[in-house]
Amino acid sequence: MKYSIEIGKIVEGALRHDKLKVMNYTNQLVSKLEEDNETRAANKFKKLLEAQSNTTLTAMGIASGTSVPVDSESRAVLADVVYPDENNIDVVLSKSNADKLNSFILSYKNADRLNSMGIGVSNTLLLYGPPGCGKTKCAYLVAKQLNLPLVVARLDSLISSYLGTTAKNIRSLFEYAQRTPCVLFLDEFDAIAKARDDSNELGELKRVVNSLLQNVDAMSGDSLLLAATNHEHLLDPAVWRRFDYKLEIELPDEDAIIKMIDLFTNGAGDLTEKEKREIANAFQGLSGADIEEILRKSLRNAIIHDKKFSKCNIYEELFVFKNIVPQSSNNEREILTAKALFLRKCNRKVFSLQVIADALGKSKTTIQKIIKEADET
Repeated sequence: MKYSIEIGKIVEGALRHDKLKVMNYTNQLVSKLEEDNETRAANKFKKLLEAQSNTTLTAMGIASGTSVPVDSESRAVLADVVYPDENNIDVVLSKSNADKLNSFILSYKNADRLNSMGIGVSNTLLLYGPPGCGKTKCAYLVAKQLNLPLVVARLDSLISSYLGTTAKNIRSLFEYAQRTPCVLFLDEFDAIAKARDDSNELGELKRVVNSLLQNVDAMSGDSLLLAATNHEHLLDPAVWRRFDYKLEIELPDEDAIIKMIDLFTNGAGDLTEKEKREIANAFQGLSGADIEEILRKSLRNAIIHDKKFSKCNIYEELFVFKNIVPQSSNNEREILTAKALFLRKCNRKVFSLQVIADALGKSKTTIQKIIKEADET
């Protein structure tokens, strides 16, 4: 049935006397109807919303506001909300990762078809892998593709020093996400989902994990939960099993790095495809965040020093990032040797003597002598 998510949520809200949930998902339904040019139905629901806006559907004690919940002790908000029109983050992934993430997005987009066949929607995604590879950006991408607000949990507010408060905060945040069309995102997930058999941890953390499990289990199949961690080995096995999709965000491959070069240099320097391939080989093993930092710094330095931007600027910033040149060295020959040998070791087939010479602004003969001397020592 079409619009099954919105209709299901509206019915849930009505049965639980939750006016906020009914209003939020009715508005979501109106938006989808308008997108499908179902103007008559959209207008009908709009009139119902207007007619009911001043009536009381909620039970006593249930808040009617749409604000994000706060910590009961510090009054700090438990999450930041990024709305679709504010979500402008770009992410570049390897083809494998992009395909897997797209599969998760398509699953939710086709929720009506899946539900009609009794299959159900995959609504939980765990992102893991090295720091700086784009896990957080993936959460932004999912929310952007689904045109939903991204609710990013704030760990500094979520985790409390008061006994039992952290578990209450988790419950409040999940309840908010259940009542509002959104993507709930728990970053640094291991902070609240660490294995309960860790002898170094206090009983409070175990209670937090138990609360987390209960809230995930109670979450409606139409709500979306994303989590990210750099330390997947620390997660409690029971938490791990709660996620339908598990996606390891790997270091970017060569094609992904080339896309990053285009994205972060914004076409400056008129780099050829061959030059981009060479740079991508030198960047192998770096995270997306590292690559972005190097490219942005190289472009920034070229601008502030009024120099023409080229691949040489990128290589110089890479040498600094990798600490290729000893800071105490003032010997030009020693510095040149360190740079040439680094590039040569990246990939001998790609970094020929001529390519290294062009990258360092030296003659091929000079580079040949340097490589030969280093091989003989």
